[in-house]
Amino acid sequence: MAKQITRRGWHGLALAAVLAASAAPAAAQDKKITIMLWGTTWQGVVQKASEDFTKQTGIKIDFASQTTSGEGLTKLQAMKAHPTVDVWFTTDSVAVRAVKDSDMFADLPAAKMANLSDVPDNAKRERWVGFYGYPVGIVYRTDQVKTPITAWEDLWGPAFKGKLGVPAPSSYQGRVILIASLLAGGSIDNIEPGLQKLKALRDNVVFWYTSDAQARQALAQGEISVLIGPTQALRVPREAGVPVTMVSPKPTPMMFDVMTLVKSGREELGAQFIDFLLSPEIQGRVSDILLAAPTNKKAAMSDIIKAAQPKPGDGVTFDEDKVNQYFANWNDRFNAEVAK
Repeated sequence: MAKQITRRGWHGLALAAVLAASAAPAAAQDKKITIMLWGTTWQGVVQKASEDFTKQTGIKIDFASQTTSGEGLTKLQAMKAHPTVDVWFTTDSVAVRAVKDSDMFADLPAAKMANLSDVPDNAKRERWVGFYGYPVGIVYRTDQVKTPITAWEDLWGPAFKGKLGVPAPSSYQGRVILIASLLAGGSIDNIEPGLQKLKALRDNVVFWYTSDAQARQALAQGEISVLIGPTQALRVPREAGVPVTMVSPKPTPMMFDVMTLVKSGREELGAQFIDFLLSPEIQGRVSDILLAAPTNKKAAMSDIIKAAQPKPGDGVTFDEDKVNQYFANWNDRFNAEVAK
């Protein structure tokens, strides 16, 4: 025989239901992390991925902006005692230096990250993993540049006077200096030839840029015809209906934008999010939308990206510890001698 419930019992059950309902959203609200990255990357693919992640896990994602990796690191260092950022996106060059601080960054919990094993060793370390990879090459408008560009040396020709957008050394961690140095017979340990070569390029340069978004918009609007940058620089002009292509001649620096885990007390949630972004589905979106190479080897790569990769033997990498050691001096000398 069923047990009869009194009016007081019904009131108790109703109160319990109300309390449970009010407690559930509160618990969900507690599951929240903040990620810091570039606005273009957030808007391009990470925002939508974050929404999908929240639907699947209940973990909310907040966005904090950085203009450059250096700016992002400065912000993290300022909040070191009480971090409000949980996952930080940066370049591999900056990550090599930054994550040495074990008080700020945590090891990635590989055993709990199912997708991490599908990332090749050259795209991950103990405290960072590549979100995507890219060459730094030459992006140009085919409607304004009639003769195909085949080599870096082409950019020094008189046909490109007042047509180039070139990254300042603070963008892509001094790669423009390293490219010029290798072309002129120098090296990572001897950038003197590179600085002299960049001085000879000045008449062709419209601006030395520090903002990817502004540089890519300038290419789309025709303020420049050629942009030295990564494969992602193809996206904005293509969306505007502008015909662009990219070549990656020797020497082409190869780089990664990476994800790190900040010691904020929410490392477990942050690791879940990083692993979600490494899934083949999200990595495929990265390649299609951002026009960058996925780091998960199971993900599909956009045909446009394949065409823009350097030929075997044309890509170059550098000793990141040396880059970090020399970078401040390179930047100071560039500002004093080249960009003046």
